[in-house]
Amino acid sequence: LKELDEEVKKTKLLFQRRIGEDGKTYTKEEFLIKFHDQQKWQDSKKPEDDDRPKWTIKDFCGPRLGAVVADSFTPQNAKGDTDWQIAFMRTLGRKGSVEMVKGLLQSQDVVTSLANEIFEYAKQIGAGAAATGDRLNDRFAGEGAYVMNYGLKADYVNGLEVRIGAPNALLLDTMITEHCDCADSTAAWTTGCYGIETTARTEWLLVAGEIIDELRDWTAELPAQNPQASGRPDEMPEHDWNAWQAVRSELAKQDHKRPREWPKETKNIRCGRTESRSRGFLKELAAINNRLRDLGEKTLLIEEALGLRLFTGPLFEKYNAVNRGGSLSGIKNPFMEQRFHQLCGEKGQENRFTTTIYVITSGLVKASKLSKVGTVFRGISGGIFPVR
Repeated sequence: LKELDEEVKKTKLLFQRRIGEDGKTYTKEEFLIKFHDQQKWQDSKKPEDDDRPKWTIKDFCGPRLGAVVADSFTPQNAKGDTDWQIAFMRTLGRKGSVEMVKGLLQSQDVVTSLANEIFEYAKQIGAGAAATGDRLNDRFAGEGAYVMNYGLKADYVNGLEVRIGAPNALLLDTMITEHCDCADSTAAWTTGCYGIETTARTEWLLVAGEIIDELRDWTAELPAQNPQASGRPDEMPEHDWNAWQAVRSELAKQDHKRPREWPKETKNIRCGRTESRSRGFLKELAAINNRLRDLGEKTLLIEEALGLRLFTGPLFEKYNAVNRGGSLSGIKNPFMEQRFHQLCGEKGQENRFTTTIYVITSGLVKASKLSKVGTVFRGISGGIFPVR
């Protein structure tokens, strides 16, 4: 250990940085190659610490090491069985002891398993090109990267409820609350893709306003198209049309708060949503529902169309933050959990958009009945697979 400590001290010297006369930050080796002057290195300023999350062993290794420990004392016949695992933990808490837990861990030789995992992580860092803590931070955290976790089939089968809670049956009322009346509803954030500064309430009011406008215009068209019509499109069942109009009436209660303009893009401005927004999307939804109805499948609710439309805009960042870092159970990645709280509220005031995410999921499942089966590849920026 003494030899290791001495080597750590030597290695740490490589992490020192200075600001060169060109304003850029260099390690000592890079500085001497660039400026060829030891004295300049000594006289140069150290860069100030920024407020980004720092790279730590805990954040890098913690999630996987925690999984190793949890897996070691989970009974073999309980793996994949949620009820059995809950029963095991309840029994352990009531009838067990610290010594019993120690015995379970020792019987599985957890120390050896942890040592193997830690050494694998250390080899990854040792073989990497990043020379400083900040550069490791940039590589593994600054770009949202993290050590991923393998899930089980049970994680999929158990569904959303164990992750984000149960939805409220009053879909529209709850969606309004989740976007307009929660702690994060008026907190502005800037999106990564298009540099849009907006809030959850702003996005809700604008997209809800589109629903209002589309239904109002469509309703106004009907008498001119067919004076003998029943006041609804011929292709829509009366129940569905009445439900859509009820949603319109509810949304209209807050329409006076609708912003006059959409928040502007500061990046990728050629794809601005104010210039390229789709029109007539509710008529397209009616056509999709007719196809689903012909197949004997469930049709999409207008609340689901509203949720899906919100998901295509800036709010996808909040919804994804919930799914990636806001889980009520299971392993949480520290970086993703931090991002969740940044976007969706501090601890104790978190907004998980639970009902909205259920509605979006339901809409996707229904619409998938008209999709063609195909292979989909999902890229993940900066993440690395855990050691298996």
